[in-house]
Amino acid sequence: MENIVISVIVPVYKVEKYLHNCIKSVLNQSHSNLELILVNDGSPDGSRQICDEFAAKDRRIKVIHKENGGLSSARNAGLEVATGEYISFLDSDDFWHEDYLKIMLNLCLEHHADIAQCALTRGSASVFPADRHKEKTHTFDNHSIFLQGAANIIVCAKLYRNHVIGDLRMPEGLINEDDFTTWKFYFKADKIAVTSRPLYYYTINDSSIMATQGKKPNLNFIEAYKERIEFFQDTMHKDLEDCSRAHLCKSMLLSSINSNLTEDQKFTVQQTFTANWNKVKASPYVPLNLKVLFSMYSVTPDITRSLVKKLYKA
Repeated sequence: MENIVISVIVPVYKVEKYLHNCIKSVLNQSHSNLELILVNDGSPDGSRQICDEFAAKDRRIKVIHKENGGLSSARNAGLEVATGEYISFLDSDDFWHEDYLKIMLNLCLEHHADIAQCALTRGSASVFPADRHKEKTHTFDNHSIFLQGAANIIVCAKLYRNHVIGDLRMPEGLINEDDFTTWKFYFKADKIAVTSRPLYYYTINDSSIMATQGKKPNLNFIEAYKERIEFFQDTMHKDLEDCSRAHLCKSMLLSSINSNLTEDQKFTVQQTFTANWNKVKASPYVPLNLKVLFSMYSVTPDITRSLVKKLYKA
């Protein structure tokens, strides 16, 4: 286990406030056989200098300086130089538990899994909080991970065997790029091991892409779902096609409570929901609780939105 090299890819852009903590959380991992690939995506602040200073002190660090191309472009650049048997992604305003790599790698080895996945904790701390929850571990194949609702579509908080990623790359120039990518990694995996233990700290950063998108709705993830649905149609995986449509319906319902939607976006949300709900009403692959929720929304949308909004805020 100690001989296994893990490549860690960290895209860097305007994060000088958080970068020291992020990098240190990687360098201080209990599994120390790693290469840390810092991809400076044309950052205009002091991030470039921070990357170079750390690289001068630790031979495990590779630094790539490139023109700004966005998150996917930076991740793709890191993948081009990664040499590890396993690969993990970490956003530069986030950080890891000190045993993140050790635990994730052990999950892969113990369960013969191609992907290990952990839970996340969120906040604005700089030290990983103590976890007092009882850990549970489950394994899934490339169908049950979707059907049992265990898929977490973000690229981070996972450890991948490098063959799962292979020559797959993330679409550049898009928001919600994870929606276009992570499901493909899942589907290429024979087995996925999932722990309930939070090992990834997601920093609530008001200037992050996710934060700004919360204020300015972007529905391009619909195209990611359409791509995914079409793929499962073409490959005749009816269970995954219906599951994907159900998840899209759920995303549309959640999107509908966003008060910043334009009138055109409201129309798109409603039309997308209706088109997909009509195709999965009788599907045996959609859980009963979702069928009840979607039926309510199709009949009494305003009441359902109010209920969902209350649940979402709770």
